[in-house]
Amino acid sequence: MRYSIGEFSKLVGVSEHTLRFYEKEGLIKVNRDDNNIRVYTEENKIWVEALLHLKNTGMSLKDMKHFAMWGHMGNETMGERLDLLKNHRKKVVEELMKLQQSLEFLDDKILFYENELGDCFS
Repeated sequence: MRYSIGEFSKLVGVSEHTLRFYEKEGLIKVNRDDNNIRVYTEENKIWVEALLHLKNTGMSLKDMKHFAMWGHMGNETMGERLDLLKNHRKKVVEELMKLQQSLEFLDDKILFYENELGDCFS
């Protein structure tokens, strides 16, 4: 499949501006047709979806650029990509633990206030 930037934007759920930014920053490589119009492929879709997962986990733009650069270089950079992902995973796990503790705090406070308010209405 081949997609125009508008079609691709809707398909992956990011704006055309974001796609242009990703291309400018070297995060994605996009082929162009004879008229110099961007042509997106299924491979681009898979790659953008991966980048969005990395972004959603809080990966910095700098690290995303490294990951993309190494990915475009081919299999000889798999070790670097693996190290980057492992280090980022540690950060994500730490953040999840902090969020879990904060969620437990919220649940305790909600229970406290529900119990207090319940007593007021009895």
